[in-house]
Amino acid sequence: MILDKLKEATDIHYNKHREGIHVSDITLCPREACFRALEPKDKDGIPIDKTKRATNTDVNFFSSGHAIHEAIQILASYFPEYEIEKEIKHGDIVGHIDLFDKTNHIPIEAKSARKGTMEEPQAHYLKQLEAYMALTNADTGIILVQLLQHFKDKPFVEFYHHMTEEQREATLKQLERDAIQLKSGIMNLMPNLVRHIADDPNLNWKCNYCKWFNPCLAFRKLESLDKPNENAVEEIL
Repeated sequence: MILDKLKEATDIHYNKHREGIHVSDITLCPREACFRALEPKDKDGIPIDKTKRATNTDVNFFSSGHAIHEAIQILASYFPEYEIEKEIKHGDIVGHIDLFDKTNHIPIEAKSARKGTMEEPQAHYLKQLEAYMALTNADTGIILVQLLQHFKDKPFVEFYHHMTEEQREATLKQLERDAIQLKSGIMNLMPNLVRHIADDPNLNWKCNYCKWFNPCLAFRKLESLDKPNENAVEEIL
């Protein structure tokens, strides 16, 4: 079946080696990124544990997300003031901005949502945009959302977001801390060293789709103890 091949390809794509710590890894759930990096894989990058392999939902998120990115980038490429897939680096941190308005120094992120209306951008959209604003020292950013359930004449919404210099500095420091944590967690084979999002009401919906929910929950229970047992950490891993 073609769908089985697409799921296999999704695993290969997500697990291929990338230099540096990517913005998407530390603005969503850094602990999930650590678990994914440490998951045993075969020579093609496919997880050996079948329960950790890509699902239909993973293919769905991947295909719908890339569809709007690529379409918007193709259209924007007709205008020289927009830089497509702008790469930014800060220490070990690497990011790729969908569009960058070179004239006005504005990072632009293109998103899709299975909604008919949207009054405010979703929290994880803002997290990623704020990271790019901090990394480019931009006081203004734009999120362009395609509403997949809007079938009339306004299927797009455009959100302008502003940050002060102090907010950008605080965001940059958080990115640096998360990158250090993630790198340390991977090097020491210890996801429990890395920040999770289970207590964040704006982002913990992702836990419902996480393939490492159970070991993460076990770590969180262990972390709540006054004196965690070191042997218990090894048992979880």
